[in-house]
Amino acid sequence: MRVCVVGAGPAGIAAAKVLLERGSDVTVFDKYPRVGGIWAPGGCYDGLANQSALRIFEFADLANRLHFAGAVDTQRYLEHYARTFGVLGHLRPRTEVTAVRAVDGPGRLGASGWTVEFRSESEGRQRESFDQVVVASGAHHHVHVPELPGRAAFGGTVLHSNEVRYGTFTGRRVVIVGGGKSALDLATRAAREASSATLVQRKVNWMVPERFLLGLVGYKWILFTRFGEALLPRYHDPACVRPLDRIDERVKRALWWLIIRDIMISTGLARLPKELRPAQALPFHLAHAGVMPRGYARAVRRGRLTAKVSEVEAYTSEGLRLATGEEVAAEVIVFATGHRRVFPFLDPRVRVHDAAGRLRLYRGIVPPGADGLGFVGFRQVFNNMMGVELTAHWLARHLEGTLRATPAEEAVDERLAWQEQVLPGSGGYDFGPYDIHCADELMHDMGLPAHRTGNPLAEYLLPGGLAHRYAGLAGG
Repeated sequence: MRVCVVGAGPAGIAAAKVLLERGSDVTVFDKYPRVGGIWAPGGCYDGLANQSALRIFEFADLANRLHFAGAVDTQRYLEHYARTFGVLGHLRPRTEVTAVRAVDGPGRLGASGWTVEFRSESEGRQRESFDQVVVASGAHHHVHVPELPGRAAFGGTVLHSNEVRYGTFTGRRVVIVGGGKSALDLATRAAREASSATLVQRKVNWMVPERFLLGLVGYKWILFTRFGEALLPRYHDPACVRPLDRIDERVKRALWWLIIRDIMISTGLARLPKELRPAQALPFHLAHAGVMPRGYARAVRRGRLTAKVSEVEAYTSEGLRLATGEEVAAEVIVFATGHRRVFPFLDPRVRVHDAAGRLRLYRGIVPPGADGLGFVGFRQVFNNMMGVELTAHWLARHLEGTLRATPAEEAVDERLAWQEQVLPGSGGYDFGPYDIHCADELMHDMGLPAHRTGNPLAEYLLPGGLAHRYAGLAGG
């Protein structure tokens, strides 16, 4: 089969590697000059680092010993992976996919293949035919910046967090809008570099510490275990619910009370004013949590960073006006307000979103009703490197027609209803802390063993949401 992979980030190169190993003829299109995209476009933000502890930011078949790696080392690892498994030889860099169209076939979209139109810097506009298409264009690519009145009155710089570069904050009055991981990272950086730094967040999200139990135990030993996931609301797929998941709710609440107290102390949130702490108890909104940046709480306590909880109402000539009526002065405003998961190049006949704008994909991977089409990188979990790799294996088998599972509309409806209840605001895309449950579901569909050790204690108490436990799946 001829397969087109759209995107050469972590999801794209993982998908290409798996498909190549299973005998497909793969072409990877990416508009940037290299795989990974960490340095593109225009250079990365100085000091950028991922939030992954040791053995988390790695693929199953290539170890990565980096710990909270910076952008340069992260890029090197991705390039090493692509080179090791022959992906670079199938890459067409500086080539943007502009349209993916289903070829009319008997009854179903894509039954006769797909036409891909693309624009190359060197050869201009072209088109090619493929049997199958894998969309790995990235979930954090199309930025979302709220439209606020008064933009013309503000004479300063307005950016999305994707656009921040070295020197953006130096000596300037900076306002960061947002309450997620990127917002706190940038606000902490601005506290060190800017003449003044303000963080404006609509609500305070939970952030987890790099180490739990008063700094003694890394977060993966708590969040990435089957026991840790057993404390979450029950997973939607009955096939993935284990006896441990049926812990009495009173026990769960007691354990979460202890975890919350530990998080408050370990992150420094306990020493901040009450209005700068999350309003609701965990595990509510745990899917939106990131790793607390070092120095955030200290910067707030020492007055180098001013944190406010409010909606943003409008621009002013001097900065922003908040819903509280307060005005915040700024020379640089950065919106760390997320991204839109859209696919402007995709055939509009393919139903990817529901009426509420949520991604409507079976298992977060394939749209029911379209043949030879799948998405990798849109089934987000805490350990997304493991998530995209298992998704790639699942999708390869789906395209071959060897899965146990058959995509169905009603299964998508049931999963979206569950997500809206336990992971509100996830957009049908974010499975958050359910790393191992999500992995079990895909392994079950592939007819492969979900348990990856022969020791029950190790299986339930040691970190299981790690990619290296799933090494060697290509031959399965």
